[in-house]
Amino acid sequence: MTTDDAAVEQQRPGGPRVVRPTSWVNVALPFSNISVREPAPELHELAAVVAELVGIIEELSPGPRVEALRARADSLAESAD
Repeated sequence: MTTDDAAVEQQRPGGPRVVRPTSWVNVALPFSNISVREPAPELHELAAVVAELVGIIEELSPGPRVEALRARADSLAESAD
């Protein structure tokens, strides 16, 4: 800050001056082609297998982390149906 700027700053009431940007950036997002498809049948099978495996893990090593994993796997299997 130069001495002239400092003098002007001291004469202004209130806080410091506001600095506003002088350049703008345009962002183009590739949302022109959005397609929604049904999940493949293999995804349903995979979700069922994951839920079964989590059930086996829960029997072998019960605990709060496995319970949370079981809830996620069941939710995934239900949403895949």
